[in-house]
Amino acid sequence: MMGSLAHDTISDLLDGDVKHKSNKDRNRQRAKRIANHSPEVMVKISGNTKGADHVKAHLDYISRNGKIEIEDERGEVLKGKTAVRSLAKDWSQDQGKRRKNTRETTNIVLSMPEGTDPMDVKNAARAFAKGQFGKNHQYVMALHTDTDSPHVHLTVKNLGFDGRRLHIKKGDPQKWRERFATELERRGVEAEATPRATRGVIKKGISQAIKHMRDRGMTPAVDQAKIREIVQGFADEREGKEPEPRPWEDRIKERQTYVRKAWLTAAKDLHQSDSAEDRELGKEIATFVKDMPPMKTERHELQEKVAEQLQQRSGGNRGRGVEPDQEQGDER
Repeated sequence: MMGSLAHDTISDLLDGDVKHKSNKDRNRQRAKRIANHSPEVMVKISGNTKGADHVKAHLDYISRNGKIEIEDERGEVLKGKTAVRSLAKDWSQDQGKRRKNTRETTNIVLSMPEGTDPMDVKNAARAFAKGQFGKNHQYVMALHTDTDSPHVHLTVKNLGFDGRRLHIKKGDPQKWRERFATELERRGVEAEATPRATRGVIKKGISQAIKHMRDRGMTPAVDQAKIREIVQGFADEREGKEPEPRPWEDRIKERQTYVRKAWLTAAKDLHQSDSAEDRELGKEIATFVKDMPPMKTERHELQEKVAEQLQQRSGGNRGRGVEPDQEQGDER
């Protein structure tokens, strides 16, 4: 069966910053699911609210102004604008006793890819929230199905019953992903919670708002800023100036080089096994690495796009100082 080298290598890849007591069978099963692109859960902190008005606006948003039911930590269902506004007022009634910029809530989104039963997502999110926050915090959750990926908005009141405030430590979001995946698996839903870097993914997710703008052919302000920076970088390069150092991109490349070599090391070890099952897993892992996305950040991809557009426009727009996608306005 799986040799010590493959086991140790895969264990290091899968654990990342969150260490576990792992065994060969568990590593084998997870490696096989990852290599075969099992659905990956998404758990992210989408933000915080500060002040009564912000709390009210956020609860209005997740409840669609009372049209979508929200459920609290006791399992009670609230529906309608009056009930939602009453909850917002209750959560913010002692706002005057705290500093102005105190974070009232932590807002979390739990999601699964398209094709997952929304009720499975909701039930798993309920179990996750109860286990993670139910003992000391009030919270509400709302299921949204208005995107391809069914997702739950979970809003946790930071001030706990014991008077202490919610403190999120490094590594907690990954632990939450794993816990949410476990709850989905208990409901018969195949789910993995592999760190993004371990899957060879470099590009970070983007917000729905930015995605919608890009889909409509608009250029979000964040993209405009990046474009200006890239165009300036090209100008500096033509003048012989040294490029601005980006040590974080160097670290990403180093990490991804290690990740891909480690997977291939495990695949090679498995390929030499006496077990046909091991050898097959080795092939699956090798294919998985071959299909990994290129080692490019979003900035790298945008840089290539800008360079291509500048080259195409170099004739008609030479000397006009026009930036890509700016001729027809910033948000077409």
